[in-house]
Amino acid sequence: MKSKFIFSAVAIAAILIIAYILSTGAQPINKTPSEKPASWDTNKPAKPELPEFAQKTGRVAEAYIFAVQNPDKLMYLACYCGCASMQHSDKLLQHRSLKDCYIKPDGSYEPHASECKLCNDITLEARDLLMTGYSLKDARKKIDDEYSGRGVGTNTSLPP
Repeated sequence: MKSKFIFSAVAIAAILIIAYILSTGAQPINKTPSEKPASWDTNKPAKPELPEFAQKTGRVAEAYIFAVQNPDKLMYLACYCGCASMQHSDKLLQHRSLKDCYIKPDGSYEPHASECKLCNDITLEARDLLMTGYSLKDARKKIDDEYSGRGVGTNTSLPP
């Protein structure tokens, strides 16, 4: 009876350890650090390092992360905060799409969206639409319908 209990306890512990390793990506002791577990999705973009202004709040950081990981989508979404011709600090913004609210033409971070609730609202709504199965064209139409009355929009190309 005692041996059945010990065997059961060892079996349960082994199953829990294996489940932990598989779910967290932890590596067993005999693997070298350069080996990636088979469960890692190598196609998923890594979480980017964000500048301090892009981490102002969790919501702002979420929007920047989505923008940096999906510039090919944001370049087809219009922004309606007025940034197409807005004076921001000492320069005139001339954004052409929502992507420009987060990423400058040289690839560096644009601080504008860290201070603009509307940019973040549009970005996170687009993210949610795309994640629930909307096509980029349908997401663009829904965003345009909902936000176009709030301000001057960017002159953004429609998705292909």
